[in-house]
Amino acid sequence: MKVLQINKFWRVRGGSERYVFELSRLLDDHGHEIVPFAMQDPGNEPSDYSSLFVSPVELADPYRLGLKGRIATAARIIHSREAGRNMSVLADLTHPDVAHCHNIYHHLSPSILPPLKKRGVGIVMTLHDSKLMCPALRFFNGQPCDRCRPRRYGRCITGKCVKGSRASSLLCATEMFYHDITSAYTGRIDRFISPSQFLANKLLDRDFPPERIEVIPNFIDTERWRPAAEKGDHVLFAGRLSVEKGVDTLIRAMAKLPDIPVKIAGSGMLERKYRTLAHELGACNVDFLGFRPEEEVRGMIQEARFVVMPSECYENAPMTVLEAFACGTPVLGSRIGGIPELVKEGETGALFEPGDVQDLRRAVELLWDSRVLGDMGVKARQLTESKYSPARHYDKIINIYQQVRRT
Repeated sequence: MKVLQINKFWRVRGGSERYVFELSRLLDDHGHEIVPFAMQDPGNEPSDYSSLFVSPVELADPYRLGLKGRIATAARIIHSREAGRNMSVLADLTHPDVAHCHNIYHHLSPSILPPLKKRGVGIVMTLHDSKLMCPALRFFNGQPCDRCRPRRYGRCITGKCVKGSRASSLLCATEMFYHDITSAYTGRIDRFISPSQFLANKLLDRDFPPERIEVIPNFIDTERWRPAAEKGDHVLFAGRLSVEKGVDTLIRAMAKLPDIPVKIAGSGMLERKYRTLAHELGACNVDFLGFRPEEEVRGMIQEARFVVMPSECYENAPMTVLEAFACGTPVLGSRIGGIPELVKEGETGALFEPGDVQDLRRAVELLWDSRVLGDMGVKARQLTESKYSPARHYDKIINIYQQVRRT
């Protein structure tokens, strides 16, 4: 089977791209041919089809483009003629059986879907975040928020939910409104794959067709992610240093537990703020490590007593949880979004109320001194081998491909 793998970046930037590449390797190992489509980027992995990738889109600082450039960028986010044209050429050149879309919004846009539909290509889309329901991607504006409804995004604009900017919020709200009224996604995608039941329920709440929603959890390579011979003496947070990840809550909780060391592996715009907070609270047990490559992060997860995920937003299905489980490391996670679907209280870790410093402190103390911490790690590893294995995931994905494939 020939499969188009479509994502705005063809390089690993985060959990969603890691999934794209892991899935592509998995399909390749089973004899399927992978054809990538993405945006041009100097960091992209090599591809025979990179000449057909679309030109870059400036989103980080669009105001340096000038008025004309900003208007062109806004128009392209809503509908990209270039993306549609290049996809037409690629589809005619490769004759794919299935197109698997991932994060295509903004940089590629749903303009790539009509050429595929016209040529009878089956289309599936894995939802790595909440973009098809929330203009700001993650149901978060300082706190969990899901007030916007289909075709009604005024609160996104008044709340300046996108980058704290009314202009950016207006653009993203307009984008979603246009895609709603034209059925840009729902009218052309054959199956929506949700990695969590939580996100699937959100789709149903917004009237996505239930017969086209499939819940397929992510998977983890249990050969690369394996337990270490011995555990160390630290708690680990690995992720982006941003407000929705709950790092502020973690630092405040750990400042009251000076004998328990915590390592923070990751970077982000709020890193300096969090370092200052730790210093002001006298939290000498909080060690900021900055960005670390995957190999180092894997080693830290393997050696951690447990991994903490203090998210305060509706996480979908965070890969960090599966990576920890595969390493035989329990997870302490906040009771929000899709995290409770993965972390089972007293079996593979523990849960606490998001944003609650005292509850997090209590949970860290209990888990740190737990006599069954080792048993939790064993159960977590066994869970990845049975429920989140590559073989199980492959069977589910191929079943979907076969359902949508045009014969």
